[in-house]
Amino acid sequence: MRRIAAFLSTFVILAVACGPTVPTGPVTKEEAPVPGGRIVESSISDVKTFQPVISTDTASSTAWSYVYSSLLRSNPDTGDLEPGLAEKFALSSDGLTVTYTLRDGLKWSDGQPFTAEDFKYTAEAVGRSKKTVRKSTLQDIVGWKDYVDGKADQVTGIQSKDGGKTIEITLTKPFCPALRNLSGAGAGGILPKHHFMKVWDNKSTDVAKNIDENALNMAPPASTGPFIFQEFKPGIQTTYTANPNYYRGKPLIDEWVLKVYGDTAAVKAALLTGEVHFAGSTPIDVEELQNAGKETLNFHRQKGVSSYNFIGWNGKAAKAPWLASKDVRQALAYGLNVKTIVDKIVLGYGHQVFAHTPQASWAYSEDGLNKYPYDTAKAKQLLEKAGAKMGADGVYRWTDGTPMQMRIETNQGNKTRETILEVAQDQYKQIGIKIDPLLEAFPALLDRTDPGTDYEGFIIGWSLGLDPDMYGIFHSSQQGKGQFNNVFFTNAEADTAMIAGRNGPDCSTGARKTQYQKVNKILNEEAPYTFLFTQDSLVFANKNLKAFEPKQYSSQSNWNIEKWWLKR
Repeated sequence: MRRIAAFLSTFVILAVACGPTVPTGPVTKEEAPVPGGRIVESSISDVKTFQPVISTDTASSTAWSYVYSSLLRSNPDTGDLEPGLAEKFALSSDGLTVTYTLRDGLKWSDGQPFTAEDFKYTAEAVGRSKKTVRKSTLQDIVGWKDYVDGKADQVTGIQSKDGGKTIEITLTKPFCPALRNLSGAGAGGILPKHHFMKVWDNKSTDVAKNIDENALNMAPPASTGPFIFQEFKPGIQTTYTANPNYYRGKPLIDEWVLKVYGDTAAVKAALLTGEVHFAGSTPIDVEELQNAGKETLNFHRQKGVSSYNFIGWNGKAAKAPWLASKDVRQALAYGLNVKTIVDKIVLGYGHQVFAHTPQASWAYSEDGLNKYPYDTAKAKQLLEKAGAKMGADGVYRWTDGTPMQMRIETNQGNKTRETILEVAQDQYKQIGIKIDPLLEAFPALLDRTDPGTDYEGFIIGWSLGLDPDMYGIFHSSQQGKGQFNNVFFTNAEADTAMIAGRNGPDCSTGARKTQYQKVNKILNEEAPYTFLFTQDSLVFANKNLKAFEPKQYSSQSNWNIEKWWLKR
């Protein structure tokens, strides 16, 4: 499951590992598009919200991104910024003023004009939300803290100018990824103020009031995206219709359905019957789908760009205090044969990762990284260095005599992650650690791993933005409820480097790369995650789906969704 947006300003938690493409089918003569028809997309997780301010998961991000657009998007071939709702964008030479100029004639699907006030309202909604994980994106804007604390009735550093055509943002200090990361008003997608004002007034100074709980969060009232929300049937599907006011042109497709399936096996079956028009595939299913769908499906593969899977270790787990030990976490890295997982589970459709920054990023470097080759003897040595003693039953005891037994959980229906969990359970047994596996629905997994002490290990993934900023995931200030540092990683040197990479003062790519190399080395050494792999994008699409042209930097493969059509 992936996002429609060609780019989102931050990152979301990845429910299933798959993505974009390189077609293997034959080149055919261009055909004249035929308007109309319905496209069905699959999801193995249900939507939690259609509201970007409080959205954190890929199912929800996919769902809302059909209706709420951003000021900028990423070029699908290069990843560079290009116009979205804004036709022009600029950062001042001192790095303190960001300016976006909107396209002429922008309208919501209900005919109301889209203006800078919609952007300002959305940013202020982020400021007052108790559920959002996105406040850190906007924290360097002038007047931000006073507004969040209820001491002001607006964020003074966000101004609507030229009759609502220009957005001017003033910063307290340079914010290196400002142009990209601020273009979604901190949320990724921009809300219609004229509707949401009915449920929350952004001019209020009452911090107890916010946008978090209202009916519009589950029924988007207007759209700037390619489609208009029509109906949500929980656990079944979401239905959309084409938006005639979409700034890139009304889509040729009349109706879009985002349908929920129980697992990847059900998605595979739906692809083969033609019920689903395109879907990401797990590596293990590629050969079967290529053979069984030889006459009906095209296969697309592209190198993974910005997502990876990992096992997170809760450094404050009440039932597994040993996870606070670096030696234990390193033992867990040595005790899992990740190369075998990549070879046998990912089947070569991916590569192992050793730190957070993906290989496709300009900030990537493997210099100085420990690759943690599989070594059970080394793992046991580290456990004993940490103070563990082997029990008669083959399970280590921690320093207080507690058996080293803990739970690892992941999202049910994701066969790749379920298999990783099985491998981890077996291989960790061989180094004297007993694993209790838990499979649960993806929304439940997200709720359980909201920063707290009642979980131990979890297998999940990140789908990252194109800027290497990792402040929101690993900075020690991001460990509260609704934030992303749910392994409680705390390191002063890493904090300093993350702030330097984010706020400069030197925002050159060379200087920022140096800072992120520092952070990645520390993450690799401290091992709050056992980093696993990036999976290539493996997508199958019905041969009747035309203009489907996945690109390297289009996470949903539909950068040109308005041109898609069905041959009938």
